[in-house]
Amino acid sequence: MKKQVQILAAMCVMTACSIGVAIPSMAATKGWKQEGENWVYYEKDGSKVTGEWKKSGSHWFYLDDDGIMLTSSLVESDDDVFYVNSVGAMVMNEWREVENEDAGDEDEPDSYWYYFQSNGKAYKASSDRTTFRSIKKADGSLRKYAFDDDGRMLYGWVNEESTRLTGDDAWKEGVYYCGESDDGAQVIASWAQIHVEDEENEDDSDQDYWFYFNGSGKKIDDETKKINGKRYTFNEYGAAQYEWYQVATKQNASSSNSYQYFNLPEQCWRADGWFYVVPDEDVDQEAYNDDEAYWFYAEKDGDLVKSQIKTINGKKYAFNDKGEMLEGLFKIEFEENSSTKIASSTEIENEEDLPDEFDSCEVFYFGNSPAGAIETGNATLEVDGEVYAYSFQDSGSKKGAGYNGIHKNSIYIKGRKLKADKEDKLKVVEYNDKEYLVNTSGTIAKNKKNVKDADENYYCTDKDGVVTYQGTDKYEKEK
Repeated sequence: MKKQVQILAAMCVMTACSIGVAIPSMAATKGWKQEGENWVYYEKDGSKVTGEWKKSGSHWFYLDDDGIMLTSSLVESDDDVFYVNSVGAMVMNEWREVENEDAGDEDEPDSYWYYFQSNGKAYKASSDRTTFRSIKKADGSLRKYAFDDDGRMLYGWVNEESTRLTGDDAWKEGVYYCGESDDGAQVIASWAQIHVEDEENEDDSDQDYWFYFNGSGKKIDDETKKINGKRYTFNEYGAAQYEWYQVATKQNASSSNSYQYFNLPEQCWRADGWFYVVPDEDVDQEAYNDDEAYWFYAEKDGDLVKSQIKTINGKKYAFNDKGEMLEGLFKIEFEENSSTKIASSTEIENEEDLPDEFDSCEVFYFGNSPAGAIETGNATLEVDGEVYAYSFQDSGSKKGAGYNGIHKNSIYIKGRKLKADKEDKLKVVEYNDKEYLVNTSGTIAKNKKNVKDADENYYCTDKDGVVTYQGTDKYEKEK
């Protein structure tokens, strides 16, 4: 627009030179005459022309109701709007910035822009519907502009009735967006980050939201749309949603199941795959208050994976009912007849959380290779300061679940190996209503006779390692 103004200024200088020669050459009896600082026009009968256009050379000039040639002014003639430059010549094929007489009033700019066609007429709204005109800019590009009933270029938010909208709710009611007051070009098939006042935003009413305008220039609102290969969701006012957004569903409409994540405000696209973020307060109030981030995984449709074990890139991961990936040692209850759908999950954080062999849960360790992936094989884990040896199944339908029972000559309770402390040397453990003798490595002591622990207690066991004798004296077979 500024380049256009510079070009127009140069044209005005050229016009002034030509008019300066043309007007004085007119006959004094009929035609143009300078009276003081003003130019007037007389007919043959000596009457002064008023309220009319008169031509001189290739230019038109306007005489007002007092017969004075106007300069640097808007001219309203026969319901049309024109503009005469500093030497009074009608402007054609040009933009002109005109001072606003109502400047200073609320929402009124200091000036308005007009575009005058090849016939000198300003573009105006042609109907009750907003109409856009293609106008070439100084750089040669074509852009579209809209004008109101008075020929003023519309800018900012515009409705479908050729009206510029103002006030804090303009962004909610607007259909088109036409830049700032010094631009006015319609945003088409493109994104625009626009500053708004959103009183409904509890965090900050002063916002910069992203909007997308389709091929006709209308903003996208109240829908999810794929743009350049990514999915975006726009609220009822057209603002692209970011971070956590509650998706309207018939079921569980107020639960964490209906939330999706749309990245940071600068991005806004719907997350799919992995993302690491602090949950929304409606997803996990405690984590939100503690500013604690979790890993989440979203399907292609944006829905969070939750309450299940899922294989991702060849690794198995578990997610709770909020969609948070589990990390650490957990007791998992599965839904009936399912080995993947999680009914409940509880982290094992202290000794009281350790399950016994009769509990219906399974124990998994979600470790560090990569983070959160289900571990298999042996692991040494610390629970509330105590170190335990665990072993997890590496194949089958229960892959990753802790062994429960006798496995490789050791006893496991939901993955936890039962063994004697080093200072005890041997320990009697109860499993399946039987007492077994195990050593410091957790190996079952089978077919033992009069082996001693650190306290000088003697033990005898059968072929399965079940204790058959325990006492402070050696076992002597009765004669």
